[in-house]
Amino acid sequence: MPRLHSLAWLLFLPACALADLPRFEPQNGLQAQVLQQGDVYVLQQPDGSRIELSIPEGNEMDAAPGFEVDDYDVDGHPDLAVRVPVGMVNSSYHLYLYRPDRQGFERLHMPEALLDRANCGELSELQAKPAERALYSHCRSGPRWYYDAYRFDASGTPWLYKTLQVRHNDPDAPVFFHVFERTLDPYGKVIASRALDDGDQPVSWTVPSPRLYLHARPTASSRSKAYLIAGDVCEVLDQQGDWLMIRYLSRKGPLERWVSLDEAYSRP
Repeated sequence: MPRLHSLAWLLFLPACALADLPRFEPQNGLQAQVLQQGDVYVLQQPDGSRIELSIPEGNEMDAAPGFEVDDYDVDGHPDLAVRVPVGMVNSSYHLYLYRPDRQGFERLHMPEALLDRANCGELSELQAKPAERALYSHCRSGPRWYYDAYRFDASGTPWLYKTLQVRHNDPDAPVFFHVFERTLDPYGKVIASRALDDGDQPVSWTVPSPRLYLHARPTASSRSKAYLIAGDVCEVLDQQGDWLMIRYLSRKGPLERWVSLDEAYSRP
C-alpha cells in the first residue's frame, strides 16, 4: 500500500519537475529518482519509499539546488550529491551514498574530527578518482585552491587519505618550500610527503654544492658516505628547518635521504 501511494503521488507532480531531475540506476534493474514537491526535494528509492533530501546552506536561500550522480565512494554504485554555490567559487555538497546490501541510500555525515584535520571545512567541489579509490574535495581560500582526499573503509566510513599542508615562510632558511601534500594511512599517520608548486606539481631542487652528503635522518650524526654533486636534480619530499628530504633517481634506483641546507649553501 505505501508503494502504491508513492507512485500515485508522482502523477500529480509537474512534468518539468520530473524531466529536469536525475533518474538513475544504483543497481542493475533498480531505479532511483529525485523528485520535487513544492520547496521540498525527495529521493525516490528502488523499493518505492522516499527520503527528504537535505539542502546545504548556500548564497541564496531560495535558489534551486543542483543534483549530480557519480560513484563518490568508488564502490561501483552511483550515488547522489546535492550541490549549492557558496561564496564566489566554492560549493557545498550533501552526499547520499547507495548501500547495495540494503538497496537504499543514506546521507553521509562527515565526522567533525575528520573535517577539523582537513583544509575544507565541508565537502566542496567533489571529484571522484577511481584510479586512486578516492574522493577529492576542493575549496579555494585567497589565491589558491586546496584539496582533501578521502577513502572509505569496508563499512563505508570515510578517512582522510591526502591533504595539503601550507607553511609560512622561514626567513632564515636559504630555500623554503611552502606547500606539501601529505598521504596518510587509515589511522592518521603520514606515510608519504612531497612538495608541490602553485599548480600542484611536484617540486624539484638542484644541488648547488660540489659535494653534498646524504643523511639517514635530519641530524649531522647520521651522515653516510654517499653524496650528490652540483647539478643533480632531486624531488623535494619534506623540509624540517634547514634539512630537506629528497628523492634522487640514481643508477641503482630511487634514493630517499635527508640533506643539510647549511652544507648545500656553505652556511656556518
